[in-house]
Amino acid sequence: MRVGDLMDRDLTAILESCPVGRAIRILHIHRMSGLPVVDEDNHVKGFISEKDIVKAALPRYMNMLTDSSFLPDYGQFRKHLVQISDEPIEKHMIKDVITFNEDDSDFSVASIVLKKNIKLAPVLRDGIMVGVISRTHLLEHMLQEEDIEDNSIFEDM
Repeated sequence: MRVGDLMDRDLTAILESCPVGRAIRILHIHRMSGLPVVDEDNHVKGFISEKDIVKAALPRYMNMLTDSSFLPDYGQFRKHLVQISDEPIEKHMIKDVITFNEDDSDFSVASIVLKKNIKLAPVLRDGIMVGVISRTHLLEHMLQEEDIEDNSIFEDM
């Protein structure tokens, strides 16, 4: 099946100039862990995740984070987060983004998503974002395929 048939057509994304604080609010409102970053024509320019924002607020700590014992106190973390809240997301986004074409197969996309531990990725048509695909979309699709295969066994009897 084509990934274009599985993707979410919600085009929630942010511009490179979007301040970090606004990006956090958008992530919270839409209950997303990451967002594509696009230009005015919906060309993907990057991706920002919660982890990228934490890394921006606590750059020295991210390398030591094997557990939460390395986190500074809440007040320090909040202070750093407030300091970067007006910075453009462009400063902290991942620029080398894995994207998929809407005609890519579900199998090839699932393979890459699982190997590279991708939670959410933009789906493109002619270089323009037309949706997103997530691990959850792919897992749900696989589960539905199993249900279809199980039901077809009984139809043959």
